[in-house]
Amino acid sequence: MNDHRPVDSGDIAVADIVAASGTAVTGKAIAHDAAPLPDAQTAAAANRSRGKLRLQAVAMMLAAVVVLVLGVLTAVVGSAFIGIVGIAEEARDVTMPRAGAQHRDALTAAELSRLAEVILNSRDRARRAAALDEVEALAGRFALVVDEEVRDKLDRALDAVRRSNHRADLIDALSASIREQIAGADDALAGATALLAEPDKAVQDYAFLSNLYHLRRLYGQAAASETAERLALVDSEVIGLLRNQQALLDSLSSMRTGPAAQPNRLAVLLDRFTAAHAVIDLQRGRLSVLAQVRQDGDLAYRQLKTLADSLSSDAAVTTLLMTDRIVADGWRGLWTGVAGIAAAILLLGLVTALLRRHVIAPVMRLSDTLHALQRNPRVIALPPASLEEFDRIDAAVERFAEMMTALHRQTEALQASEARLSAILQSSPFPIVIARRSDGRILFANAPAAELLETTGSALLELAVPDFLEASADWEGIADGMFLRGRRPDVETRLRTAEGRPFWGVLSAMAMDHDGVESLFVALHDISARKYAEKALVAAKEEAERALHDLRRVQRSLVQAEKLASLGALVAGVAHEINTPMGIGVTAASHLAEQARQFKAGLADGQLRRRDLEEFVDRIEEGASIILGNLERACTLVQSFKQVAVDQTSETQRPFELRGYLDGVLGSLAPQLKGTGHRVTLDCPDGLIMDSYPGALSQVVSNLVINALLHAFRPDVPGTIAIAVRADGPSSAGAASVVLDVVDDGRGIPPDQIERIFEPFFTTRRAEGGSGLGLHIVYNIVTGTLGGRVAVASRPGAGCRFTIHLPLTASPMAPPAVTAGRVAAVQKEPA
Repeated sequence: MNDHRPVDSGDIAVADIVAASGTAVTGKAIAHDAAPLPDAQTAAAANRSRGKLRLQAVAMMLAAVVVLVLGVLTAVVGSAFIGIVGIAEEARDVTMPRAGAQHRDALTAAELSRLAEVILNSRDRARRAAALDEVEALAGRFALVVDEEVRDKLDRALDAVRRSNHRADLIDALSASIREQIAGADDALAGATALLAEPDKAVQDYAFLSNLYHLRRLYGQAAASETAERLALVDSEVIGLLRNQQALLDSLSSMRTGPAAQPNRLAVLLDRFTAAHAVIDLQRGRLSVLAQVRQDGDLAYRQLKTLADSLSSDAAVTTLLMTDRIVADGWRGLWTGVAGIAAAILLLGLVTALLRRHVIAPVMRLSDTLHALQRNPRVIALPPASLEEFDRIDAAVERFAEMMTALHRQTEALQASEARLSAILQSSPFPIVIARRSDGRILFANAPAAELLETTGSALLELAVPDFLEASADWEGIADGMFLRGRRPDVETRLRTAEGRPFWGVLSAMAMDHDGVESLFVALHDISARKYAEKALVAAKEEAERALHDLRRVQRSLVQAEKLASLGALVAGVAHEINTPMGIGVTAASHLAEQARQFKAGLADGQLRRRDLEEFVDRIEEGASIILGNLERACTLVQSFKQVAVDQTSETQRPFELRGYLDGVLGSLAPQLKGTGHRVTLDCPDGLIMDSYPGALSQVVSNLVINALLHAFRPDVPGTIAIAVRADGPSSAGAASVVLDVVDDGRGIPPDQIERIFEPFFTTRRAEGGSGLGLHIVYNIVTGTLGGRVAVASRPGAGCRFTIHLPLTASPMAPPAVTAGRVAAVQKEPA
């Protein structure tokens, strides 16, 4: 797929070539300022025309003579034509409108006659209805423009047409009833045929069936009868045949045995044939209605025909009378006009002779002179003319000859300039082509273009730019864009050479006119090497992104290891804390065992006194109390450490009381404080409930305290870590968040390091085993899991303050992945 995009201005210098060459190749027209006429020539021309007649004066005299002669002729001829004009006006205002109206009425009557004929002759009811509607509409318009007599004739004709249409509908209904009756007879005949189709029938059965077929034929003849006489003959034959069938049916009914068919079923079939006798009555009514239709139709047709003929005759008579009057007056005007034309011809001959001598001859001389100047531009001098205006024209032609001579010299210079430009384009190191806008046909190409496209210059002139585009349809958009804006940014696109080798190129184009043809001046540049470099850069970027992904994965593993290390330190602290009460309990138990042995020995010697017994009981009670107290202390420590350890390894959200939970977290850090001289204080209001992730909060507090122990204090100098919690609101009950400050009075953070402390793996004690992940974990937990924000403020030598803003209710979401952290806010303590 081709990739088109604007090219940066620093890519190539092709655009500069186009801009530099544009004014030279855009067209060949050169504007010339008319050279001013020298003062001597102006004075000579004025002297030459002084004292001569002016063309305007001669024309006015000739016009006066012509007007006088034409006035006389007009008076003579006008009187003859006034009569014709009067007749023409009468024809226009009265006769022709009347004749036109009569002719229009005749056409309307003829159209009504045609529609009436359609109604009378059509067998299609829908067509008759449409024709009748058209007749009604046409007659309604026609009745508005005719007189009362014609309107009466029209109404009588329309009544006859309506009656004919109604009776035609009645004929259609009768015909449909006839077809229904014959269809019933056909069904009865089919039933009789099936009933009498079994073998071994009586002769009467076959005679009965034969008579039914004969009845069917008679009904068909009755439906096709065109006269009442023929219908009466068929009717008498049908009646006789029905009687004969009834006799046969009676004969069959009297037969008790034998092969005769069932008489009852035959009687039903005969009744259906008898009912079909209505066909004859229906046909008789149809013939009667048809006769009335013909009578009404003939009447309507005759009336409409007579009306149309009458209107046509009136229009013809009116037109003929007017024509006779016009012809008579026309002959009178003709002879008068002939006389006037003869006089006008004489006058025209005189004027023509004068014009030929004083106007046409000088104009022809000027025309020949101009043609000669076109073939051979040179300076000329014309002879003096008879009229002042022609003297001025001669002077202008002489100046024009001088301008033509100068233009000829400039044209030769322009041709030489074009030759030089062509040589420049041919010798240009950049590939350049000139292509036709409509189809991209190449009109010019230099040698570098042929070399880039791997072909010859002559072969390029037989091809088009779209032949070298991978998407040839792009040419239309490029060309249209050029001619809409005159020029467009350079375009990168995929091209292929004449040998089929694909490459990336830049098209830099400009609209121009080349020998009268809309064309584009196109400069090409091969950027395949740059494209390959861009592709390599993309591959390198993808490789770097993969490396970054691996680095983040390793980072997450290190963070998890840091968590496990923290948990290990917690376990070590638990073991150290439990060791003291357990040791005391073991010592107390050993002492009790020794007292029990001594009591047992005294009891065996029989020397045991009451006082010894009381002392033994007191020692037993004291030892049990010591053992019980230390065991309860150990259980309390185990329970506290267990909750902290579970929270540190769990990502479960739950409600907890903040003061009590922080006491437990700080208690788990007590082993790491022993022997250091440092102390941790907690200032937190009671009853502050958080619904959050206690394990995440424990890890934040632990990491901040441990980070202060490792980095904040100088060796052998005791310090204080103060943890203060306050509700961020008007009251603890109405607060929506809490602010947790962790402040130490240590050395502080140098200004050049404070902005990097939350970055992963940043540590100042890497040689002593620091991982650089403690504060990075704090940043990610606070801003991610706990949904808060953290800020740090420090002044070298005056300690450090971490301020954490946390919502009381954390969002129910999974803790996010560890990301690279930056300091959210850095504050410096005032000096």
